[in-house]
Amino acid sequence: MFGLLALGHWFTDSLEQNFRQEVESFAERVAQDFQYEQQTLETKIELIATQNQLNQAVEKRDQSLLLQILLPLKSVLKLDWVKIVDSQGNLLLDARNNSLYQVKILDEAISNSASRGAHLTDLLNVEGEKQVLQVVTHAIKSSAGISGGMIIGYSVDDTLLKKIAAGSSKHLIVLREKQIVATTLSTLPSSKQAFPSPDSPARRITIDNQNYLAKSILSRGASHSLVTTVLYPILPLDLARWKLWQNLGVLFLLGSLIVAIMGSLIARAITRPLKALTQIAQQVTHSSDFNLQASVTTEDEVGILAIALNQLIQQVKRLLVEQYDANNKLEVYSQNLEQKVRERTQEIQQKNLNLKQTLNELKLTQSQLIQHEKMSSLGRLVAGIAHEINNPVNFIYGNLKYTDEYTKQLLLLLQLYQKYYPNPEVEIQNAQQEAEIEYLIEDLPKILTSMKIGSERIREIVLSLRIFSRLDEAEFKTADLHQGIDSTLLILQHRLKAQNNRPQIELIKDYGEIPAIPCFAGQLNQVFMNILANAIDALEEAFEKELCAEPVIRITSAKVNKNIIIKIADNGTGITEEVRLHLFEPFFTTKPVGKGTGMGLSISYQIVTKKHGGLLECFSLPERGTEFVITIPIR
Repeated sequence: MFGLLALGHWFTDSLEQNFRQEVESFAERVAQDFQYEQQTLETKIELIATQNQLNQAVEKRDQSLLLQILLPLKSVLKLDWVKIVDSQGNLLLDARNNSLYQVKILDEAISNSASRGAHLTDLLNVEGEKQVLQVVTHAIKSSAGISGGMIIGYSVDDTLLKKIAAGSSKHLIVLREKQIVATTLSTLPSSKQAFPSPDSPARRITIDNQNYLAKSILSRGASHSLVTTVLYPILPLDLARWKLWQNLGVLFLLGSLIVAIMGSLIARAITRPLKALTQIAQQVTHSSDFNLQASVTTEDEVGILAIALNQLIQQVKRLLVEQYDANNKLEVYSQNLEQKVRERTQEIQQKNLNLKQTLNELKLTQSQLIQHEKMSSLGRLVAGIAHEINNPVNFIYGNLKYTDEYTKQLLLLLQLYQKYYPNPEVEIQNAQQEAEIEYLIEDLPKILTSMKIGSERIREIVLSLRIFSRLDEAEFKTADLHQGIDSTLLILQHRLKAQNNRPQIELIKDYGEIPAIPCFAGQLNQVFMNILANAIDALEEAFEKELCAEPVIRITSAKVNKNIIIKIADNGTGITEEVRLHLFEPFFTTKPVGKGTGMGLSISYQIVTKKHGGLLECFSLPERGTEFVITIPIR
């Protein structure tokens, strides 16, 4: 056993050393990947900055031409930020992705360096945000010298880390000044979590009750640096250790079995002289003749055993008297054994009951995961559509300003011509009459104004879609619940409009003054979606049954003490008290087959009560309508 224990400890130490070497190797690979991303960024900026057309646009300070050149390249090269400055440091173009649209990038120093033609690689911070950009600069040169500078970059975020860690079981965490910037973990570690320094070897840490082997590396820029920590789950190491000890245990049992067999063979050889004594003992046992005695022929151990056997036969007579008492004791033991069997049977039945309960919980969890995946897919689809619409709309909206200015200048020029040349040639007069120039002067500004209003409306719709697309976000962060409700109403707008079988549903929003609160914004959007969709279904059913002539949904919000209270009421069919008692149970539904799964309100209840520590209540009267009250505590 001592040898097996020593061998086991030696193997387990070797396994841990191999794991540590693998973590070190993966950390070096991650450092090379970050270096490769930096080199790729430098290659991209050289490809863009050396274009003659770009040099001409910078010399002419033509922002429209810069947009035409750089927006397609920004999309094709998958850049998050492109900035152009002239040689005096004046801004010519600042194109960003949606995630950077309303934030301030701390880029003053690097912009000044870019305007002087410096070639730098740096890591930039975002004011008030846990965001970091990896950027490079490059000079824009013309025949006369340096005409400006270019800055491009991308966000160091979860998507980049997942790309680097793809195909492995390891996780990555990027920290900036001990603040977590990005991670591949599903849950964000505590801010008090201590990570190893870049110059220390790999060591064990615990995050959310899970053990990891952690190694940190340092990525430097011109003025800032980032620390990337590689996390390798220790569970495979523990499983390998357990498997090793199992194999050593099997080896120990096999050795014990071999020793037992060898001992049995040796015992048989030694016990041959005892067969005669065994026969005497068997005759006494079968015939119950306790007058038989074994012959003592030797004075060795066999002779001593024969004497002991003769003494034993004499003692058996006395033991027969005690047999009755032993039988009584055996009967008592049998009764106790039956009691233990009954207790064991009850224990097995209880375990079967627990197993059935566990299976029901697994079924519920599976349905919740399916529902969550559906809503996450909807969120990703909405976010993708919003992103694709946003770029061309921004381009149109940006150009409308210049189109309006150019049109006013042309109309002013036309009016000057009419003022100083009141009697043009006959051909020009005919052309003015055919073009209805007076109507054109009056109507063209109106057309441009309507186009501007339409583009602004599209931008508002895109913003609402982006807010609703938080469905697939898992972060606990501060959000405006009013924005979530409005984005959900935008998604359901087609159902609120008048249909062939009913009029338009009137929507009354009585919003109070409520603060933005920390919450799972995407999951609360799912709650609003479920409740509003049920309200629309109830109104359609009520209109079909002629229970309400004017369908109405009323949404109110208010801050009461330290809680946010949101009420969603309708004047639909209402529900009975019996149905209301089972409303939040899984798989309970009153809808026809194919129209409801019974999971919407159950999942909503779990989100409000367990994820946010709040309260979800339902108040209803048959044929009078239903009101859902959502109470969210302000954390």
